[in-house]
Amino acid sequence: MTDIIYGTQHQIDVIKRSTALWALLRNDPRFSFQGRAVSLTDATLGGPDIVIALARLEGYASCHFVPTDKASTYTDAYKAAGLNPVVWNQFWGRETALTASKKFLSDYTRPLGLTLKAVTDSTTDDTIRAICETSVNAGVLPVPGSAMRGKDPKGLMLYIEDQDNRVLAAGGAYMSYHPDSPRFDEAFWGMLATHEAARGQRLASWLGAELILRMADQYGARGFSSGVKSDNPASQAMCKRLGVNPSDMVYAGATDPLLMGNAPITR
Repeated sequence: MTDIIYGTQHQIDVIKRSTALWALLRNDPRFSFQGRAVSLTDATLGGPDIVIALARLEGYASCHFVPTDKASTYTDAYKAAGLNPVVWNQFWGRETALTASKKFLSDYTRPLGLTLKAVTDSTTDDTIRAICETSVNAGVLPVPGSAMRGKDPKGLMLYIEDQDNRVLAAGGAYMSYHPDSPRFDEAFWGMLATHEAARGQRLASWLGAELILRMADQYGARGFSSGVKSDNPASQAMCKRLGVNPSDMVYAGATDPLLMGNAPITR
């Protein structure tokens, strides 16, 4: 069966290469996968040389949970290797995220006519494509359809439909770290996207809070992290609203210009 993968051709190729690589590395606790790229889980498990090797294989890779004061060690090594560094501030929450998400949902008035749904095995390909289109149009690279269904890696993709079955917003969270890694109970959370016509209704916060609580209930997640660029105040505010707060860590990523050109992997 052909998977449903959206993005630029460079992005699609990264996803295909990373999916193949994950089949080889999935049993190694140093590595993580959230449906888009294989990366180094934690700076305590390796250094920039591993990320460089992964980026040259996939086109993009990163190291999660890098202390901010160590980020230049990674970015300098990437530049020396001919790769393009890309850094996201790592927003992170544990009990703060669970508490804030419960409070948000108890206070939030859900817009009339909108329905929140989860992607399942029975979700149609047309709906998967609509989720992808909403994500891409918002500048977010979606995971492939197979990952949206939550089989590998384990996780959830939620979306909001209006009365005409139009997808107005979507987001996901995945248990992307190995059970034997120090981040075994952490979820990669976010990929939140809202249709331009539906912004201003806090749909991303609604989705994000539901994802946090459902991931905790269904998969035992107790930590939730997301990468946010420093020039994206709207996403920063949404994260903090849900108790996913600025941390002293970053995602230190690298793209291979031979495989990706100068394009980023996602916003």
